[in-house]
Amino acid sequence: MPKRAAISVALLTAVATVTGGCSAYRSPRFEVVSVEEIERTDEAVVLNFALLTENRNDEPLPLRRAHYRLSLDGVEVFEGARSAEAVVRRYGEQIIELPAVVPAGAFDLSRFDGTGELDYRLSGSVEYITPGELAEVLFDTGLRRTTASLNVDGVIDLGG
Repeated sequence: MPKRAAISVALLTAVATVTGGCSAYRSPRFEVVSVEEIERTDEAVVLNFALLTENRNDEPLPLRRAHYRLSLDGVEVFEGARSAEAVVRRYGEQIIELPAVVPAGAFDLSRFDGTGELDYRLSGSVEYITPGELAEVLFDTGLRRTTASLNVDGVIDLGG
C-alpha cells in the first residue's frame, strides 16, 4: 500500500506543478478583423469571421477547438464548433477563421439584401495547449483543457 500512496502523491505533485506553472501563461486575445458573406441561398447565408489571434507569451500556443455562438441584432442564429488547428507563434499574431451559417428560419435573410448595418456578437471559447509535454498529455487525455474566452462585438456594414 505505501508504494501506491507514493505513486499517487508523485502524480498529484506533478499535476499541481503543471497546473500551477501554466497559470503564468496568458490566454490568447481575439479581435474580428473582417466579416464576409461567403455564400447565400434561399435557405441560409454563410458568414466568415476572420479573427486576429494574439499570443502575448514567450512560447507558441497551439489552438485546438473553438466553440462559439453568433447573435445578430440580439437574436442567436448559430451555435457550433470548429477545429482552429493553428499555432500562434511567441509574441505573435495569426488569423483564424470561424464560419457561421445563418438559417432563414432563425433570421430574416432579406436583411442581407440592402443597405444598413447589423450588430453582431460572437461569443464562446477557444481551447489551447499551454507549453510543456505534460500539459499536452493532460490536454490530450481530457484531464485539463485550457480555454480562452471569445467575446467580440461589432457591426456588419450591409452596404459595403
